[in-house]
Amino acid sequence: MSSPTVTAVVLAGGKSKPDLLAATGVSNRALLQVEGETMLARVVRALQESGVAGQILVVGDVEAPEGCLVLPDSGDFAENVLQAAASVAEEQYILYATADVPFLSSQAVADFVTRGVQSGADMCYPIIPLELCRQRFPNMPRTALSLREGTFTGGNLLLIRAGTVRKQAGLLRRAFAARKSVWAMAQILGMGIILRAVLARLISPRLLSIAHIKSRVQQLMGATAQEIVTEYAEIGVDIDRVEHVQNLRESGYRVGSA
Repeated sequence: MSSPTVTAVVLAGGKSKPDLLAATGVSNRALLQVEGETMLARVVRALQESGVAGQILVVGDVEAPEGCLVLPDSGDFAENVLQAAASVAEEQYILYATADVPFLSSQAVADFVTRGVQSGADMCYPIIPLELCRQRFPNMPRTALSLREGTFTGGNLLLIRAGTVRKQAGLLRRAFAARKSVWAMAQILGMGIILRAVLARLISPRLLSIAHIKSRVQQLMGATAQEIVTEYAEIGVDIDRVEHVQNLRESGYRVGSA
């Protein structure tokens, strides 16, 4: 059976925070070099070699990687997501990837996309068992959530139908605007799921399950959703803080500007 083909979008907009700029000399973290190659180039190569990415769009004020089409950075993450979906047919899948995932592999991309398309869900998100991340990248801090099924960390990929992106443009803008406010995010997610999350943290992880979260996401999005539990820990390793750069250097990686 042939591999599915999707439109891939690399989100490479945004500027480095002042402390990251001071530590690396790179104003756009997508252009931060790891082992002599920019993170953007490493992500694009993983997509190109995966066998599942057809057209590759890069959103950001960067030079176009070979074989890619560049869209300008709007200055707003949510708007960048939306503009990339504008010309893709309703039922077609888009694979979104951030440009700061330097260890992303073609195998990880192919596995995630293939399993996501086979699920038939409107949107798919990767989750990685935390222990696998610790084994593969022991020095990298990760934000994790303990659930009934185990403790997981999220990945930096999203597979979603173009029509779902456009239909939920308003929600996407609200969610991005609320990302740094617990109260604002609670208003979007609903107090029921927030209360479960608090009780799960205080009492027992068994009080919150993947099914609870998925049900709420599906209600909000008006679309079917599917988690993809993956063993490819590299999907969850993004470099966007000074401590990440320091941890890579301490692990022996060459990190910096050209």
